[in-house]
Amino acid sequence: MKAARLFLIGSVAASLACGAPSVTPVLPGPDAAAPLPTAAPASTLGDEDVAKASKAYLDLLLELRPEAASELGIHDADDRLEDRSAVGQQKIIDRQMAMAADVAQRFAGATLSRAASIDLRILRSALVVDARFRKEQRPWARRPDFYSEPMQALFQMTARDYAPAAERAKNALARIEAIPASLKEARGVLKEPPAVWVQVGIESAGGAKEFFDTMRPFLEKALPSEKPRIAAALKGARDAYAEWKTFLEKDVKPSAPSGGEFASGREFFDWMLKEQYFLAEDADALLAIGIRVFGETVQKLEEVAHRIDPEVPKEGGWQVVVRRVKGKHPSAAELLPAYRKEMARARKFLVDKDVVAMPPGDQCDVMDTPPFQRSTVSAAYDQPPPFASQTKGLFFVTPVDKTMTRAQKEQMLRENDYGDIVDTVVHEAYPGHHLQLSFARLHPSTIRKATGPSIFSEGWALYTEELMSELGYYKDEERLMQLVWTLVRSARVMIDIGLHTKNMTFEQAVKTLTDEVGLERELAMSEVKRYTMTPTQPLAYLIGREKLFALRERVKARDGKAFSLKKFHEEVLTKGTVAPSLVEEEIFGK
Repeated sequence: MKAARLFLIGSVAASLACGAPSVTPVLPGPDAAAPLPTAAPASTLGDEDVAKASKAYLDLLLELRPEAASELGIHDADDRLEDRSAVGQQKIIDRQMAMAADVAQRFAGATLSRAASIDLRILRSALVVDARFRKEQRPWARRPDFYSEPMQALFQMTARDYAPAAERAKNALARIEAIPASLKEARGVLKEPPAVWVQVGIESAGGAKEFFDTMRPFLEKALPSEKPRIAAALKGARDAYAEWKTFLEKDVKPSAPSGGEFASGREFFDWMLKEQYFLAEDADALLAIGIRVFGETVQKLEEVAHRIDPEVPKEGGWQVVVRRVKGKHPSAAELLPAYRKEMARARKFLVDKDVVAMPPGDQCDVMDTPPFQRSTVSAAYDQPPPFASQTKGLFFVTPVDKTMTRAQKEQMLRENDYGDIVDTVVHEAYPGHHLQLSFARLHPSTIRKATGPSIFSEGWALYTEELMSELGYYKDEERLMQLVWTLVRSARVMIDIGLHTKNMTFEQAVKTLTDEVGLERELAMSEVKRYTMTPTQPLAYLIGREKLFALRERVKARDGKAFSLKKFHEEVLTKGTVAPSLVEEEIFGK
């Protein structure tokens, strides 16, 4: 079940932004951070001042969003959780907007290099987009899964060897002990969350018991003298999430509104396109792109399916062939080894073709998805923290749930057929997310390391799926499944815009994926759950891909006969994870 082929950075996701803000700034309140130094006039400010402002942004993250700081590899507040109370969240909003206003005022008229000017715009956007996203979604009041996010930070503390085990365990234990109070407070502030978000919250809380059970060996080994405290902390967290789950099921779910209350609305959606992704197009223009590519992809699917089986109808026969291909899959026990084998093959192919460089320290481990993420993720990539010395990426594959019925297990395995595995590895690892982010972490810019819009990260990963087809990597059955996922990404554009701006219902979105794309219903439902919570992210895959192909054509025109795929990839990848339009601006100028 590829419920989400994602690049994961947990709670930092809302700040993956780049754009020029147009929101009216909120003036600093009495407890706002001290403003950035204002002694120098704008005319004397330079690139080094942008770097200082970016460092101040990291300091703000460390103070107000310590879990996000941990995920970036900044560990000075690893013993604290983000304040998820209404007051704490409003403080984050106000402080970010105050810093954005201060930066805008200080740097007005400053003379900067092209790269630093782009960094400044990324910085301002990271602040205002996260602030407005919180203001619009009010996660403390409407997102039950918001309170499961501490498990992501805790997982990072056990999975990554960035400090002595005793130090990591001590800080993790402090965070675990803070969870019950946070969940208790949440009961009083959760107000009318949409039914679909309640269900996601129930599912994520349901993974807590297994997650905390898996933490025990690490904690006890690292802190052998603290076993009683560890036992009490783990029991407290398990019990708190169990009670939270029961509260959601019995007290919240029966009265939760089941309509389109999750929709962001057209104004906010278009604002996000402009401010987060630097897109000139609005939702309607992007919808037209999604519809066009959907039709083109169906035609390609029919051509490949007919090559595989000339007996199937030329129109609509591709779904018949896809159903057969999905029947060729590993067993539950063979799932993880199959992904590992394919990852080694993909990497070797790229080395042999020499179309993209391999960054230093390149390493990627394939492992089971953490239990608390399995309701919305089945194949995902988690980058090495950009501010840590480690270079190892984590490629998650969700194991088959032993409590599923036989039919459910088969559905899940059918979404991990051999053709799907090939394409997923390309997308998540080589030459997709892992390769791209291994380059991005080498960029010297602080703000580029701290942010990374989906329109580039996911756009690049989808671009590489088509690139591998151009290079001759796929057999016909593998190409068929790769095209199926291109169709999914095209449908995501239509569904993302439909759900949030055109009154599309949850069930209509699911039927689009089952009836027109051919996904299994369990997978389609898991996909749409995520779409309701992440306006503009689902469309980022296809739109980002289209922007990167357009940029490639422009570089081809510039270089003529000297054009080289490897040089193009290096030129793009070395800019960091930046919106494609900003990459183009850095290469060509405005």
